[in-house]
Amino acid sequence: MPLYNEGAHITSNVEQTLSVLRMLGPFEMILVNDGSSDNSGEEIARLAEKFPDEIIPLQLPRSGKGEALRRGALAAQGEFVVFIDADLDLPPEQILFFVAIQRVKKADAVIGSKMHPDSTVDYPLTRRIYSLGYFCLVKLLFGLPVRDTQTGLKLVRRDLLLRALEKTEGRGFTLDLELLVRLVQLGAVMVEAPVVVQHSFKFGGIGLPVVWQIFCDTWRTWRRVQQRD
Repeated sequence: MPLYNEGAHITSNVEQTLSVLRMLGPFEMILVNDGSSDNSGEEIARLAEKFPDEIIPLQLPRSGKGEALRRGALAAQGEFVVFIDADLDLPPEQILFFVAIQRVKKADAVIGSKMHPDSTVDYPLTRRIYSLGYFCLVKLLFGLPVRDTQTGLKLVRRDLLLRALEKTEGRGFTLDLELLVRLVQLGAVMVEAPVVVQHSFKFGGIGLPVVWQIFCDTWRTWRRVQQRD
């Protein structure tokens, strides 16, 4: 669970997620603080003291969400690793659904997708247009078997995840994309799953400068993948 400036909500969100994970048997919850400027670091340290057998806190300088995901994955010990955003726009109860899909499909990776026809998503028309445009760009450049690379809920077999991470360089937004490209190259059995996304004000916060930065980062990822192939 990567987090940045989630101090006001992280305790309740972590406790909600723990209540779900306890239904699955043995687990570890890795909280990665990406250089927050609020009290997030103190909050996850306190949570680790309260739940020492369940929580592992990692404190990073500001490095980007991609690097936070990478460091969390490298610290994991279980057979499978789940990525979930700390703001719980994707309610953690969906982890149970992802585990069930993995077991039925014998999948190496279950990838949450806002573009799945069974997903329940409520966000502004502008964001929907951006998402569709990004899907078309990723499909054109990479030809991935999933429609949405950026939804913050994924379940991946750890041994394959570590092999894929060795081939990635991204530290920010595009690590998710690069990671999925590398998993496909490794022959991972990948299943797309529907998600329920709870509306958040941040969905309206993507402007043209951010869109341009995402485009540039995606193009650099494509060039990097081509060069390393």
